[in-house]
Amino acid sequence: MKKQKIKIGFDLDGVILFNPSRIFRSVISRSKKAHLIPRKELEFYHPNSKIEQLIWLLVHKSSFKLADGFAELERLVKKNNLEIYVISARFSCLQSDTRRWVKTINHQNIFKALYFNDHDEQPHLFKKRMIEKLGLDYFVEDNWDVAHYLASSQKKVQIWWLSNLLDQSIVYPYKFFSFKAIVSKIESFLL
Repeated sequence: MKKQKIKIGFDLDGVILFNPSRIFRSVISRSKKAHLIPRKELEFYHPNSKIEQLIWLLVHKSSFKLADGFAELERLVKKNNLEIYVISARFSCLQSDTRRWVKTINHQNIFKALYFNDHDEQPHLFKKRMIEKLGLDYFVEDNWDVAHYLASSQKKVQIWWLSNLLDQSIVYPYKFFSFKAIVSKIESFLL
């Protein structure tokens, strides 16, 4: 009998792509909770004007290389019964940069499919919808507010949180501090 495929989804920025500025998400999240930024905790700002979109693009340039461990993930996918996806909430104004990254991350066609937020939905809602649609077993997210929302809004998918130093004190059972550690966890399933 053939072993069932393990289905895993990955966020792009801060997960597959190393992004050192993701540590500041903790500061932004805490600012929202303290009402220093006039937004709901899970409401993400959408850039509308051309200048805002240019700034958004420049901010996303901080995702500048593949995360350490990506080559190991490619090797695991080729040799094992894994079905992996990218589910990124990048807004449509980043399409040209996104297309460039797609060529890099999927040059070996390891992903079953890549999904991007082309209709500019709120990121947590887009990810929840795609996770449910794909029937994933696991999803890897680096934004604590999104990870917490996804973990509490459904029970079928295990949400793995790629944390950072500023969020060390947050207790969560599926917390990782590097992409390499996540790949090692995936590999442990396959032994």
